[in-house]
Amino acid sequence: MDFIAEYGFDIKQGQTQDFQRWLSENESKLAAACPSGVEYIGTYAVVSSSEKHSGGFRQFLRMESYGSQDTMAAALKEGGAFSTLLGGMFQFIDRDKGADWCQSLYKAVTDLSLLSEE
Repeated sequence: MDFIAEYGFDIKQGQTQDFQRWLSENESKLAAACPSGVEYIGTYAVVSSSEKHSGGFRQFLRMESYGSQDTMAAALKEGGAFSTLLGGMFQFIDRDKGADWCQSLYKAVTDLSLLSEE
């Protein structure tokens, strides 16, 4: 199987350049620290979108199975480099209840179990 997890968010007011610097210094470390079955694809600024209130930034992870979500949650809980790096990134994310955000999970079409269209 093949999944792409998308997380949308905004950065706290006045911290966008600090976030960009932090990501430049830590993005390769974050990719290397991902648990087995999870691949960090990247973090992107939204240049154009029809989505409303989904945040100005997107982070993408590739997951090899539904179980990879549990593996990632366990890695966050146990601590270590992956958890520490995400914690460092979260300091920049606007997590106020009214902040814009989104979350999506995409599955490869070739892996879908489709019902008959008859």
